[in-house]
Order: sequence, then structure tokens, then C-alpha cells
Amino acid sequence: MIACFKCGHENPDGQKFCSCGATLPQMAPSGSPSSSLDLDENTNYLKPTEHFPSAEMLAMAWALHDFLEEGGELDHFLEVYDGVKARLENYNQNLHQESLEFITNDRNIDPDDDYPKQIQYLVVRGSQLSEDGIAQVESFLDALDEDRIEAETGKEGVAKIVQANDHFLLALHMSMARAETIRAAAKANGEDIEDLVKEQLAAREASE
Repeated sequence: MIACFKCGHENPDGQKFCSCGATLPQMAPSGSPSSSLDLDENTNYLKPTEHFPSAEMLAMAWALHDFLEEGGELDHFLEVYDGVKARLENYNQNLHQESLEFITNDRNIDPDDDYPKQIQYLVVRGSQLSEDGIAQVESFLDALDEDRIEAETGKEGVAKIVQANDHFLLALHMSMARAETIRAAAKANGEDIEDLVKEQLAAREASE
């Protein structure tokens, strides 16, 4: 069964759209970022409720708008988009799995702690959205090469990339807030969180 990210409804495997109209995530090859979502039906997952301020995302959206609606140059959009694409692809290919390993370690410490589940959902969903968004923008650009303008495809692709950025930033802000809470609690107990982290790393290296 596939859970809809919009309404939570369970849908049969292989179905592309939920009854609410939302596009459903599809099964991915083993080992890809999209295969690691592992939703818990008893958890209400957090989602960004607003866009995080991002000059890069805003520049990309406006550059596409200028090209489609104002007769602007495509090169301006490509310049911004290529930078965004490179950053997201670098994360998905080189950093995503490492992030999930850290999250899994947190989940193993306390399986009942919802916090790591929320972080995992946000980073995996962000990775999915970034892959889907890039694929749609690339389809939009391919159509332009064939003298076709598929405006909605381009807009939807950029929208998904912006949503991916929102998911990543919410996960980052939550992680920073949690780290600060732990640091404050350790300080109140007369402990140095940096020393504790070093001890944990040394213990893990010794066990390996």
C-alpha cells in the first residue's frame, strides 16, 4: 500500500494518483533515496506550511516566470537552475545515504522517539521532490529543444524543487533546535556536549 502525502489515504501499490487527486510516490529501485521513506501509520508527519526565505529559489522561480510570461532570456533561468540542480544532485548522490545512517542511529537509541522519524520523513521526501522536480524541468527543457513550450511542466518542476528546499530547511531547523536543547540540558547538568560527542565517536571507532 502507498500512503498519500497529501491526505494520508492508503492506495494500492502501482497506483499513480490518490482519490484526492494528488500524485502518489512510486516504488523505486533498491538503494535509491526514494526507497527509504518507511512511513509509520501511527505518526503524523510534519510538512512545511510556508516557504523558507531563499534568494536562490526565488531567483529561479522569477527567471522562469520572466521567460514564460515576459519574454525574458532562457539563459537567466538556466544559470540559476543549473546551480540548484548541481547542489541537489550532489546531496542525493553523495550525502543522502550518510544522512539517513545518522538518523537511523538516532531511531535505534529510542524507537519511541518521534523526532528522528520526522527528520527522516522530511529529508527523504525532500530528496524525492528534488528528483521529481529536476526530471520535470529537464523534460521542459527537452521540449524547448524541439520548439515546444510545455509551460506547466516547467512550472510544476520548479514548484517541486522549491518544496524540496522547504523540506530540507525544515529538517535542518528542527535538527538545530534539537541540538541546542540537548546542549542546554547538558550544560544545566554540568556536562560539555562537545566532550560527550567526542567520547561517543571514539567509542564507535573503537568498536569498528
